[in-house]
Amino acid sequence: MSRTTLILDLDGVLITTPMWKADEIDVDGYSKFNMNCVDNLNKLLEQSDFEIWLSSTRRTVKTLTEFNQIFENRHIKKEIKGFLPEYQECNTRKDEIIQFIEEFKISDFLIIDDDKSLNGLNENYKEKLILTELQKGFDTEKFQLAIDKIKKRT
Repeated sequence: MSRTTLILDLDGVLITTPMWKADEIDVDGYSKFNMNCVDNLNKLLEQSDFEIWLSSTRRTVKTLTEFNQIFENRHIKKEIKGFLPEYQECNTRKDEIIQFIEEFKISDFLIIDDDKSLNGLNENYKEKLILTELQKGFDTEKFQLAIDKIKKRT
């Protein structure tokens, strides 16, 4: 079985705190994750051999080791493989993701993100996008959409 690259955001996916409210802080000193969204992510991770790459802007303030500890503390069943590189010439999440996919020649991927710039992806990329909403995150509806997209590719 080949690995599927999961390009994962945090805010609006696993962290669903409204923009006007400060994040709730968990016992480890980092933002609380929505546990329903975490459960859905874990169920998704059981469906395929995923390699998680973090696209969140939060990737710039913690190390990979720190983020993997945060994931472990929140009972996420898979470690993060890496962070999307910080491309100086990219102004949007869409541009970063396209650059990453093309630079690393990734063909089997799924994007879970709430960034509206991703609506501008070309159709080949957009069909692999799960666009979440900030306060709902990776809810049951988006989980089912992800499962449907995984089934389509096999």
